[in-house]
Parts: sequence; structure tokens; C-alpha cells
Amino acid sequence: MILCLLAFMGVVLTGCQNNEPQLRKMTIDLEVRQKNWTFDKEANMFFCHFDVPELTNTIYNYGEVSLNREYNTGSKNAYQVALPETTYRSEQLTDSVGNPVDYYYQQHVDYIYGIGFVEVDLTISDFFYGDYQPEDMLFRLQMTY
Repeated sequence: MILCLLAFMGVVLTGCQNNEPQLRKMTIDLEVRQKNWTFDKEANMFFCHFDVPELTNTIYNYGEVSLNREYNTGSKNAYQVALPETTYRSEQLTDSVGNPVDYYYQQHVDYIYGIGFVEVDLTISDFFYGDYQPEDMLFRLQMTY
């Protein structure tokens, strides 16, 4: 009888425990102002480095990390695009004799991350930067752990 009672109590106590994993999600905005982009001559790209102490060893090894670029921030038309992102662009330049020339290129934005940091990288398709400087951008870092 006592064994049956102990077995029953074990089943009841085990059944009351919540064994489902507890997931947490953290979102951090990473804002890049035009003046904060740095050009790396060796890699031939722009980058911006962010210290993110919230991106811990545990999140790095066992969590999920993603980065989205947000457009139209603060408006009803705001939307996000997951990185990496490639956009097709054009500009009108002037040739050596002063004639307008349409210049078509791709802008590629990607990222890397590690324990305590995120780096956003930006390249132009043919690596022709001239006086190009990337615009202000807002990124949303999402960590699930």
C-alpha cells in the first residue's frame, strides 16, 4: 500500500512540473549614421562594428541570432528585410567630357557576429566607390535563446 501511494505521489509531482523549454527573445536596434561607416581598403568594403554585450557565449552557442534592416522607421509604412540583402540601384554620373552616364550597380549588405559583437558589411557590386558613402541605416538584432 505504501509503495502504491509513493508511486502515485511520484506521478502526480512529475506531472505538475513544466518541462517545456523557456525561450527568451531580445531585440536590439543597431543604428548606423552615414558618418559611422568605415571603409576597409584591404577588403574593399564598408563596415560598422557594434559592441553587443548582450550577445553572450550561451546565445552564441545555443541560441538563434538574426539581423533585419528596417525601412521607413517610425511610420505606418515601416517594414523589415532579413540580411543578407541585395538591392539594385542606379545613379547618373558624368563621363570625362561632361556627358551624363547611367551607372547601375548592386548594393549588398550582410553581417557577421560573435560573442559580444555584430559587424554589418556593405559592398558595391563592382567595387567602384568613388565618393560613395552609405546612407543612414537601422538594423534590428533579434536573439532567441
